[in-house]
Amino acid sequence: MREAKVIRVSKSPERTIDFEDFDFLDSRLSVIIYHHKKIANFTQVNRKVMKKKNSADNQFMEKEAFGIELQQALSKKQEWYNTECLQELLMQYRLMHSCVKNLYDCFVKKSLITPDPYRLDKKISEITVPETGQFSENEISNIFGSRFSDYETMLDFICTYFRFTTENFSIQNVKKLLDFNKVFEWDDLSMNNSKMNTRALAITINNAKNGAPSVVQSMINDSITKCSQSTKIISKILNELGIFQRELYKGGLRKDLFDHPDFNREKAAESADAELAEIKRLYTKVTGKKTFYNDLVTEIIEEDHGPDKEKRQAAVLEKLAIKNSSKFEEKKKAGPDTKEMIMQAVLALGAIAPTLLQLHTKLLDNFGLLFQKKKGFFNAIISAIKKAFHISQRERVCQIMVKDSKTGAERMQKIHINDFLAELAQKERIYNGIGAKAVEYQKIVSSTEEAILGFVNKQISEIQSIFVIINSLDAHFKKEVDIEFKPKIKGMQIELSALRNSIINANKKRGEYISFKDETEQMHKLGISHNA
Repeated sequence: MREAKVIRVSKSPERTIDFEDFDFLDSRLSVIIYHHKKIANFTQVNRKVMKKKNSADNQFMEKEAFGIELQQALSKKQEWYNTECLQELLMQYRLMHSCVKNLYDCFVKKSLITPDPYRLDKKISEITVPETGQFSENEISNIFGSRFSDYETMLDFICTYFRFTTENFSIQNVKKLLDFNKVFEWDDLSMNNSKMNTRALAITINNAKNGAPSVVQSMINDSITKCSQSTKIISKILNELGIFQRELYKGGLRKDLFDHPDFNREKAAESADAELAEIKRLYTKVTGKKTFYNDLVTEIIEEDHGPDKEKRQAAVLEKLAIKNSSKFEEKKKAGPDTKEMIMQAVLALGAIAPTLLQLHTKLLDNFGLLFQKKKGFFNAIISAIKKAFHISQRERVCQIMVKDSKTGAERMQKIHINDFLAELAQKERIYNGIGAKAVEYQKIVSSTEEAILGFVNKQISEIQSIFVIINSLDAHFKKEVDIEFKPKIKGMQIELSALRNSIINANKKRGEYISFKDETEQMHKLGISHNA
């Protein structure tokens, strides 16, 4: 150890001051200053880190507050679509289908288009858009006929099988439906229209009107007007729904990715590029094969990191605001409208009309085959004698084996064909009127709930009986028609399946109404409000 040299300063022998060597003091002082600077630098860096951490924490809090408000707005808007808006959309599609079906039948009856013999055998599982390419006017009967047939069939699929919920109206499906809406320009039916589909429709409509009775012309004009109006309403709803689905996609990513335990929030908060990298890193792991929309992900990042992010966030919430929200909240608070609930069952019956029409057409053809006799000299003489002496044909009757759906017991039932077909035609007229919200619908909606329920009960019971009879007739035709004509039999199982589903749907709506009424009555007896 270094020995210190001491300088002794003394003014008196009692008082002495000792100093260490100055070189040694300098080295000690340098060490102290070095450590002091190091501590000061560490403190400065720590302050910067803390400041950055506080900034990130504030950003997290702002993002979390916006996320909570966003999810609440999305939830309310989704409920509004499912309970209000999409029901209106379904009604517009039903009205449009009824009108298009009337036009299609008119065109076929006047031989203006060639019906597709396989149109009812096509299995449809998703929305498809008919062709819109050009063709010559001399191909209208075949090409336009096929496209218009596909158009009517797709409308039937949308009304009967497509579920009207926000989950089913994906961004892709909304785009398809918007494209479907443009297949024919109903508000510009000109024979000079540049789009061949619309021009062919205008030409066919003009030919259908020529020499037609005033009733038919009125039906055609009314159908065109209603299709034009419905198309505009449908397009408006779909465009707004498309905007909502984009926000729903973005909100879903925020919820699924940003709340995921593997998502690095601190890193994502550093910059827009860092957040994009985090999203891409976890996207496939969290969402699977869900489509990655670059433009929507960019919007998320701009809402989080853009210089005008507050303005962008406010714009998103404004998009999700429900118009007339006070009315919606009041209606929600008041609970379901029971009359509206039972009217949903009525509208479900209205959706049966197109299926009954298809069955009616096939029944006529199959009954013709059932009673058709083999061509021969003797049969020709009999027919000539009856015609010469104006001998009326006997009423057509057939005996069929009917199976009771409840007990499974089989019994023979006599069917008076003319009466049965007349009953079927009457059902078609009533249900068509309901679907189009015409006079029949207005009469029903103006009635009391008890009367409406009685109507629904009666119709469901009768249509179930009709289903059983037609199902039995289908088997009867395949068994009893002469072997020579069996290849011409038109199978009806596809339509019967559609009819069964429609009956189930109507029955379900009726059951929901009855259950709600019973529940409300029981709660009222207990002195409990249904919305308590």
